[in-house]
Amino acid sequence: MELKVEYDDSLPDDLTILRTKSHHSYVDKVSQLFEDPFPSNMIITQEGSSFSPIELNQIHFFFTENKAVYANTESGKQKVQERLYEIESRLPSHFVRISRFEIVNLQWVKRFEYTFGGRIILHLKNDETLYTTRSYTKKIKNILFRK
Repeated sequence: MELKVEYDDSLPDDLTILRTKSHHSYVDKVSQLFEDPFPSNMIITQEGSSFSPIELNQIHFFFTENKAVYANTESGKQKVQERLYEIESRLPSHFVRISRFEIVNLQWVKRFEYTFGGRIILHLKNDETLYTTRSYTKKIKNILFRK
């Protein structure tokens, strides 16, 4: 895809026009920037009645357990109030869903390993191991090999 930017002095200061022949996921990302021009690099976790911010780069992966969502960090699992799909919608591109129940931070992956069953094993830098489900394996391959 090619991007061309044209400036038009006749437009009002508070109007930006984006034209495209068809819908692309890039359009959604640009729209999101206009709705939230200062995306947060933090996620809020909860322990009892207290809440704490955690930087996204400290999170190894998000996962669900007993219908609750957790962020896994060096200090263990920490409960998150948002649903997994809500978190996924605002994460940077180095966070990738690997199953219905997990989103991994690729910056924490030490190596990938294929299995005979068509899955990928993700070995994290903290010596934890995660597995893709077969339905997400193709997506992971596309991301890894930029297809």
